[in-house]
Amino acid sequence: MATTERAPIQRVRSGEVESLDDALVAEANVAIALHGSDLIRTTCSPDQTREWVIGYLFSEGLITGPEDVEEIRETDGVFSVDLTASAPTEPAPLTPVESDWRVPPERILAVARETVEKAEVFKQTGGTHAMAVANETGIVAFVEDIGRTCALEKAVGIALRKRVDFANSLAFLSSRVPSRMIAKLARCGIPVVAAVSAPTIDAVHLAEALNVCLCGFVRGERLNVYAHGWRVGL
Repeated sequence: MATTERAPIQRVRSGEVESLDDALVAEANVAIALHGSDLIRTTCSPDQTREWVIGYLFSEGLITGPEDVEEIRETDGVFSVDLTASAPTEPAPLTPVESDWRVPPERILAVARETVEKAEVFKQTGGTHAMAVANETGIVAFVEDIGRTCALEKAVGIALRKRVDFANSLAFLSSRVPSRMIAKLARCGIPVVAAVSAPTIDAVHLAEALNVCLCGFVRGERLNVYAHGWRVGL
């Protein structure tokens, strides 16, 4: 299914009315059922949905990696998941990130610029969030989605399949940062989280507790550091 479609619109500008076709984002209703029980229902962009399933399960501590997934079956947007016998029986607890990784602010700013440049669907529609996972060499996973949390989960799923070392990676989000996103990325073991907008105060407190460097307002040549500035040399 295409991620965008064109539709007729009327644009009013300076009192003048113009009729034209415009690009709009598409959406899909999706759900995950784990061992036959409903786990989540949400709306996301219609592509990379299996990566979303893997990324959701991992960032919620329900699997330790793709190898814990025995089978994924999809019917009308519902992804039925069976886990292997060796998969966790309980969600993993939320614990501090065990990584000593550091990254210069210039690298974070470069990843932010590259993420914005890669966001072609946003340029066409203005209707997506972008999420990137990057290491010292560049972006290793990139996703655009109508939902910022789904973008995060899809990028995590892509990175998992590429066997990215999360302990030496950063996450960049084109959104604000609530505490739930910090929790999901900390479960992945990502030590640096940066975003184009602001974090909530709860996100800052959680980042402090989980050993995560949290940066916000990453724009142009500036950024704010809210937690664990030692990771960026402060």
